[in-house]
Formats: sequence, C-alpha cells, structure tokens
Amino acid sequence: MATRKKKETMEMPGTLGGAKIILPENVPSGGWPKINQGSHLTVKTFENGKTELVWDDEALLRDVRDAILSVKSSDSATAPKKKATNGRSKTN
Repeated sequence: MATRKKKETMEMPGTLGGAKIILPENVPSGGWPKINQGSHLTVKTFENGKTELVWDDEALLRDVRDAILSVKSSDSATAPKKKATNGRSKTN
C-alpha cells in the first residue's frame, strides 16, 4: 500500500490572511539553481542559463530611506555657516 508523505507548510507573517506556503519535497538538485542573496535582491541562476530576480521591496525601501536620511543629516551638520554682515560692502 502506498503512503503519502506529510506536506510541510510554512506561515508567512505580515501577509494578509496569514498566508501559508506548501513547501515541496526536498529533492537533490545537483547544486542548481545557484542562489546569490543580498539584502534586498536574490538572484537565482538555473542550469539552462535562465536568471530569476526576486526583490524584497520592503528591504529596498528601508535601505533607500536610511540612505536619504543619512545624507540629509550629514548635509545639515556640515553646511557652511554664512558670516554675519552689517549690510556694507568691502571696498578699498
């Protein structure tokens, strides 16, 4: 008699309705696809040469906001101060 393997599920916090993913059976892949994961982009390269990009939009937005805030705060801290003048120009 054939038996069914129990499918493993994974909850996805932060999604509407508490979405769940059904994970596939672990099958040896021979090292494919090659996965290169960054802070907001994952690149999957398959054996046939196809490339798939998976973006983490929230992480990208967070990184961009942090970069903008760091530039704004450093600009205001290092902005040259204008010298006070009494309204007269210097002429000799």
